[in-house]
Amino acid sequence: VCLMNSPFVLDFWIFVLVITGIYTIFSLGLQVHYGVAGLMNFGHVSMMALSGYTMAIFVITFHWSFWWASALGVCVAGLGGAFLGLTTLRLRGDYFAIVSIAFSEIVRYIIKNWASVTGGSLGSSAIPGQGDLGTYNETPDNVMLWVSDRLYPLIGDRADNRDTQMAILVWSVAIIVLILVARFEKLPWARTLRALREEDHVPAALGKNVFVFRLQALIFGSVIAGIAGIFWATQFAVLAPDDFETLTTFFAWMIIILGGATRVRGVVMGAFVFSFLFAGTRFFEFWPFTTLDAAHRAYVRLIIIGLVLIWLMLRRPQGILGKRAEMVLE
Repeated sequence: VCLMNSPFVLDFWIFVLVITGIYTIFSLGLQVHYGVAGLMNFGHVSMMALSGYTMAIFVITFHWSFWWASALGVCVAGLGGAFLGLTTLRLRGDYFAIVSIAFSEIVRYIIKNWASVTGGSLGSSAIPGQGDLGTYNETPDNVMLWVSDRLYPLIGDRADNRDTQMAILVWSVAIIVLILVARFEKLPWARTLRALREEDHVPAALGKNVFVFRLQALIFGSVIAGIAGIFWATQFAVLAPDDFETLTTFFAWMIIILGGATRVRGVVMGAFVFSFLFAGTRFFEFWPFTTLDAAHRAYVRLIIIGLVLIWLMLRRPQGILGKRAEMVLE
């Protein structure tokens, strides 16, 4: 109990709250792709990489304002979604899934090997720019100070904690994105996609419209992932190619499956359950976990999450908040 009430543990859980918010935004983009359009996108993380790195490059190398560079990063993520869609959306679902993984790995390897622009395997700290250490966090830090000044009368010294400030910002945006996605999914194009998401072949009269609708959904979800990429870059201050491995996309898949793939509010539930499982297992200080070193515990955490996911699929395949009648996979 004393451990759980310690400032260190409190700071850790606030950090987890920030990451939960970022994953909520990121997974909302995937929920649009899969829950609405039925797109098995396993390369979703590439849009987050495009957004974060675009922002970092234009701030560090070209000295753009953080805000304009962030807007450009989100637009580049949307363009990435458009490119992926225009070249692959006519493929059948399973082929699209394979190509999306390839697209994601191509983006990651370009980032990793284009060192003169992206910093390569050293990450954004090696992006060419003024000084020896590339940084893009000056403007966000000023925003954090503004947030801190307004939080101080409410929570005192805790307002100086950067993760607390980030949690406020991330969840403010996450709530806005949740509302937008919920409203977009009530539009006619979204209802059409829901009705046809399990169909590989659609009526000829609807064929062109369905392609356009799916492309719109892919772009919209990619833009949302781009927003998550900006927050990811801001939270960690340094980007690295390994941050954007395919595993990150599968975390988002776990989240939407846990919450219910057809439910927007299920994404929030899934993100909290996933984060609690993933982070809470750090505090398993009892046998047999005490026999494992830190590296092995990290793998055990993923195994535990996988077992919980398997159990949930057996007992409640529609997810925590999903409806069986609206399942995409049967």
